[in-house]
Amino acid sequence: MERKRTFQHALSVLLLFAAGCQGELENPSILRIRLAGPTGSASPEPLSAAGMRRTAATDTGAFLLTVARAGGDTLYHGAYGSRPDGFLLPNGTYEIDICSQPFSAPAFDAPQYGDRQMAILTAGQEVQVELCCKLINSSLRFTFAGSFRNRYGGGALLLRSDAGSLTYGLEEQRAAWFPPGDVAVVYRNGDTTETLFSRTLAPGTCHHLTLNASSDEAAAGFSIRVDTTATLIAEELIIGPGYPACDGLSRESAYDLATAAGHSGDTAWVWGYIVGGDLSASSIRFEAPFEKNSHLAVAASALERDRAKCFSVELNRAAVRSALNLVDHPELLGRRVVLRGLLSTYFSLPGLRSVSDFSL
Repeated sequence: MERKRTFQHALSVLLLFAAGCQGELENPSILRIRLAGPTGSASPEPLSAAGMRRTAATDTGAFLLTVARAGGDTLYHGAYGSRPDGFLLPNGTYEIDICSQPFSAPAFDAPQYGDRQMAILTAGQEVQVELCCKLINSSLRFTFAGSFRNRYGGGALLLRSDAGSLTYGLEEQRAAWFPPGDVAVVYRNGDTTETLFSRTLAPGTCHHLTLNASSDEAAAGFSIRVDTTATLIAEELIIGPGYPACDGLSRESAYDLATAAGHSGDTAWVWGYIVGGDLSASSIRFEAPFEKNSHLAVAASALERDRAKCFSVELNRAAVRSALNLVDHPELLGRRVVLRGLLSTYFSLPGLRSVSDFSL
């Protein structure tokens, strides 16, 4: 019943939006949204060791979905599972956000998965946006050796970040979750505090640190041992329905860009979002107008603007160049594309050369 009411509310919002855009909806577009994409290669053992709970984010129907016109009104804000089958919308650019739960301040047992994409709609199109939900916040988990407990057992750790602080007792076993950024690890005993060290947490990383006190009883200090079996650096956990293993052999099992980068020299299918063109050895243009029709850039997110996270694509075949170049088709910015070609280096980036086939 609750889902039905949510759906009816979302439909009412869309109808009201449509009523305010009657002139624009003479030839409307349809926006469809789903969780999709090749699955990642997360291993359950290190996930468990780092304090992550796989079951915490598997109810994708309850994920929070937001659809908004770029710089304008929010059209839908509610459960992913209660979204309309399709959004009937006028031409324009739309931002789509999804997350497993709101997260802004440090907390225990609070992994957050999500994605953000952009859709550019033109008259009469049907556009499908595929969201790949990855771990987007970060965690710290500690193990305290006997030597550390003997010296520092009277107090606790205080974990400080710009987003807030969290007390981590020496008997704590849970992972402490933070927004990406700097975290200071402070020892607190009563009113006395001492900053021990700091860590910079990148998005989607989990750190398991073992603390040992110095063996020299006459000296102050401690040592840090990083448990590498439980440190998940750049771990990408994809949440969503099951998909075939990505082997690059077909459109349906195309490599994601991170996987493709490890298969240089192979001819394979690869998928990503068109984000720019006019590449050089040091730059990419991310907005129209474009001047070069011989190549383009794709990325894992339609909103990517970091050159280092992009994948270069050579358009050297006439039919492919005619269909995909951004000089003639700037409306392709933000579109998902699947390409077949030779994985190589191009413009000093991982790239795809001699593209022979594609689909949008």
